Amino acid sequence: MKRIFSRCFIIVCLLFSALSADAQFDHIINKTHAERYTDLRKFIDSNIYTDRGPEAYKSLETLKKVALRNNDQDLVMEADLMRIMLDREVHKDMKKKHILDLKALIAKSQKAGNMQIHLRSRRHLAHFYWYETKNYERAFEEYLTIHPLLKKISEKDFPEKAYFLSQIGEAYYFFADYKNAISFSREALTVDVIRDHRGVHNMAMNTIGLSYMKTDLLNSADIYFKKILSNVGIGDYAVWKGIAQGNLGRTAYLRGKYDEAVPLLEACVDRAVIISDHTQAAAALTLLSDIYFRQNNISKAEKTIHEAQKYVWLSRIKQPLELLYQVFGKINAAKGNFVLTNMYLDSATITRNAFEKDFNSMQMLRASEKAQLQAHKADMERVAAEKQIKTLERNILLTLVLLLLMVALYFYKTYYYKTREKQRIINDQLKKAEQELTFATIQLEEFTRSISEKNLLVEELSARYSINGSEETVQELQKITILTDEQWEYFRTLFEKIHVGYLSRLRSKLPGLTPAETRFMALARLDLTYKEMASTLGISVQSVRVIRHRIRKKLNLPEEADLKDVVSTI
Repeated sequence: MKRIFSRCFIIVCLLFSALSADAQFDHIINKTHAERYTDLRKFIDSNIYTDRGPEAYKSLETLKKVALRNNDQDLVMEADLMRIMLDREVHKDMKKKHILDLKALIAKSQKAGNMQIHLRSRRHLAHFYWYETKNYERAFEEYLTIHPLLKKISEKDFPEKAYFLSQIGEAYYFFADYKNAISFSREALTVDVIRDHRGVHNMAMNTIGLSYMKTDLLNSADIYFKKILSNVGIGDYAVWKGIAQGNLGRTAYLRGKYDEAVPLLEACVDRAVIISDHTQAAAALTLLSDIYFRQNNISKAEKTIHEAQKYVWLSRIKQPLELLYQVFGKINAAKGNFVLTNMYLDSATITRNAFEKDFNSMQMLRASEKAQLQAHKADMERVAAEKQIKTLERNILLTLVLLLLMVALYFYKTYYYKTREKQRIINDQLKKAEQELTFATIQLEEFTRSISEKNLLVEELSARYSINGSEETVQELQKITILTDEQWEYFRTLFEKIHVGYLSRLRSKLPGLTPAETRFMALARLDLTYKEMASTLGISVQSVRVIRHRIRKKLNLPEEADLKDVVSTI
């Protein structure tokens, strides 16, 4: 009897426990993601991001059992996702397991058609790649996969939509891709947010403002920083007001409006200290110190830069160090301590070079990421297509190969015959040119020889008839050797074939030559004597010498110089 009573008591306790568990999660069972979003956030905050450890695992196990009993498959996957989030917090060294678990949940949610779990799992995977493994390529791959999926779901069904878009914008800003940073952040501003997510729009506006600041559009940057000031609420007032004031102070500093920048930067420091935002405090204090130095308030600058240094070490960031070292260097230079000045300036240079090296590496990585992501996307599309049209693709490939071979053969034959024909034409032209050159050489030699022979004949006849004959007879005989205009054209044609371009070079070098002087230079190129030139041109030897003298005068040749040297060099 006691045993029966004991068993009944156990059953009642178990039943009561189950009913209690169901009652605990009754308000989120079989609800949409948007309906239970706020309650799930509270559950995550109280169980995941705390030090509850084993108790958190028990709460998650209870949530999953309740979801299974009520056949709430979406809530089952919520519990799975929260379990991965908790594992990541508790077991930080099991990075490979976290990645595999997230990929398994991504596949499971995609198969089940659960868009919100699918998106959130991918976002967690991107976040893990970015911050845990520094694998920015894979992180961007996830972000670029998330973006088109976000277009398929509304903010009413998925309250995190604006937050996801703003995170993608921040990722592009990180890699100095300010155009895309602005584009995604503006898209985030078009998405309505719930009250708890009002700060998401501030995040997007801050990214836009910082992007404009980086591109020297300071007025545009100020517009968005001022919008943040008008969008702060009670919960996020100190955070975003301090950030906006700090950024407005920075733009005023960049413009050289130090009186305007100082109160803004001081307000930023005050709010940053309240919320322990060491990064904001370090950056604002460094700028303040530089402003005090520029205002010749060395003691205040020194005090402020030491305070900035304290927050730099607390924040463990490197970016503000370059300006911090520069200010330290300037302060020590003003105090006459040039050894410390050089040390700080060297540290500033080292910090800048290290930061530029890291940034350039990230830029190179970002450039390679784009190509690799495109290739990866193409591979995924190709695999999907192969599964559907594998046989058809093979046949098309074979057909293309045959066509390519035929086209290649056609072009090869065409190229071969054209090349052979072109070579034949070239050979014929060369052969013809050689024949013409040979013929021209023979003709010119014959012409020159004929002149010499006629000159001898005239001398012989002149000697003979000068004794017995009349003067008219002698003159008539001399006409035999006169080079007429028609003969000159024939001579010039032959001459140009042998001495190509000689006459044109002669006209270029000596543009003022007369026709008689031009003929003299051509005959001189053939090494004719003055007597042969005189007979050929139908003038006296003295006239030839006069022509020669005029040419020497035009060339400014000294008496000892030989005109033949000039003739041969043209």
